[in-house]
Amino acid sequence: MKPILLFFLGLCAVCLSACRSAHDDVTEALPFCNNLDQSWGLISTDGSILIPSGCLERRPSAVVGGMFSMADENGRLYLYSIGNPARPVCQRGFASIGHFFEDVAPAQEFAGSPLQLIDKQGNEIASTAQYPQYNIVMLHNFSEGRALFATANGKYGYMDTRGRIIIPPVYDQAYDFNDGRVLVGNANSQGETGYQLIDKDGKVRASIQLSDALLDTRPADERLLFRKLHSCHIGFLDMQGIPILYLAEDIQRASRFQWGLAVVCTAGRYGLIDREGTMTIPPVYEKLSVAGPGRVALSKGNLWAIADAAGTLLCGFQFDSIGHYYQGGFAVARRKGESMLIDRRGNVLENSRCAGIAEDPTASRLCPQRFWMGPDEDAGPAVGTAVAQTADEPGKDAAEAAVRNQPSTAVPAKSSRSIERKDWSKIGRQHPFYQEAVKVVSGRLEEKDAANRQMILNYVEHLRTSYTTKDIDFLEQLFSENALIVVGTVVHTAPEKESGYLPPAQVVYNIKSKRQYLERLKQVFQANRTIDLEFSNFHIMRHPTLPGIYGVSLRQQYRSDLYSDDGYLFLLWDFRDETAPEIHVRTWQPRMQPDHTPIPENEIFNISNFNLQ
Repeated sequence: MKPILLFFLGLCAVCLSACRSAHDDVTEALPFCNNLDQSWGLISTDGSILIPSGCLERRPSAVVGGMFSMADENGRLYLYSIGNPARPVCQRGFASIGHFFEDVAPAQEFAGSPLQLIDKQGNEIASTAQYPQYNIVMLHNFSEGRALFATANGKYGYMDTRGRIIIPPVYDQAYDFNDGRVLVGNANSQGETGYQLIDKDGKVRASIQLSDALLDTRPADERLLFRKLHSCHIGFLDMQGIPILYLAEDIQRASRFQWGLAVVCTAGRYGLIDREGTMTIPPVYEKLSVAGPGRVALSKGNLWAIADAAGTLLCGFQFDSIGHYYQGGFAVARRKGESMLIDRRGNVLENSRCAGIAEDPTASRLCPQRFWMGPDEDAGPAVGTAVAQTADEPGKDAAEAAVRNQPSTAVPAKSSRSIERKDWSKIGRQHPFYQEAVKVVSGRLEEKDAANRQMILNYVEHLRTSYTTKDIDFLEQLFSENALIVVGTVVHTAPEKESGYLPPAQVVYNIKSKRQYLERLKQVFQANRTIDLEFSNFHIMRHPTLPGIYGVSLRQQYRSDLYSDDGYLFLLWDFRDETAPEIHVRTWQPRMQPDHTPIPENEIFNISNFNLQ
């Protein structure tokens, strides 16, 4: 099987509401309030008030499957039924409770305890403790009757709503089901990954034979989005893995299809195409999202309007944001300090005006709802919390606000200075830090040097997770105030006129201050739901004359919703203050040059490239 590179929704970053079809949005009610500092109520997605604002002391989760959760004064979550919201359905408290997409939901009683499936009375149906042979450490909520789980050794499988293992954990890569299919992958001995589409019983339905391409993580409307690596040409595969549609060469980005429509981007402007690739709305808008069947939200001059699929406006550009349409027939919009529900023609439901309506991207399945096994500091968030849509972020689309403010679905960051002291003597040969860890625990280094190197191992491991968990506070403290930060961005020039394809990638380097870099990083964190870093070729170099100064070089593979690259990272660390190590220099260089040859080894930055006197 030919290798294929997978990216995490990288082609689906046009807008959040294009990431998953609202066909699947089973949200029944949302938290709302008339004073964001006070108490809450619940408003149905059909516009009826289920619990008046002010009746709930704390913000509840969205209502899914007739159930919601809410924390007590100690932060323990309790399960409630919308039919009797005055008291919990049981006296069991939880650290986390999932949405009831099925008759059961994932939950965790205490941080670090086994993951469970519970019914709507809070009773345990199944537990990951039933499978000690797998050592399950992560579980997604259900999608089409299957819950993705991961084992401690990085393998993925699926269980059903009774907790039975339907598809054993045999995959190196796996995602959530959609349209009865899921994308899974396995790597060979050379690290090349081949991908397949399997059904809910684990039967292979298609092997992806397309080579040198980036794949979306989920089929939608029976199509799978891809982009060719070198030409950046975008297209779609059918459910047999065969290319059936190539988009026009000037289209730079595209979303998944939903309701037969996909958002595309050309020259920084957004439009709409149908399943044949025909442009139904020209790319002239600042932003655009498919809001519902036959409905799109359009942005112009930082204001939003509702239009039909042909682009005919149904209301004026008057809203600061517009979300997607719920099953009740309304979408959440914001305007001049208020949140409200609007119908399919953009008319405001008057009794819905309030200070804030809290949309939850996990309840709308705009992002996965994850549950983690681990000690307290590694525990997942108390899921089921909502994202308040308020008017304090004017000019932003509601879906983007949801991404920006949603509780992290990855492992939350530890305290910026509370770095886990990992036992490096127990890591396996496959770990990217193995060679350096062997040196540290060998006993051959002087005590001070070994201690500094062990601290570097701990900090670099946390540095990697700080991007995944978006721990900007850790990065704020890690870089020195006068840090030299050299950042590189892979860019493309305009398409060649004769072929229409993009020429080889070029790299633009910029030198930024710590403040410039962190401000840009905050924007990156806000714009991407998923950021993933992989490290390899890890080396620690001690400065020959300056104690406490070390150079760290490694290969970094970066993937996010909007961007991916592969290159060499160099960090100049100062460990002279053991309580607060700092990075004085950070550089990045691409692994491949524009002519598609690897960068020469002698051109890769190392500690000798910097004057430290």
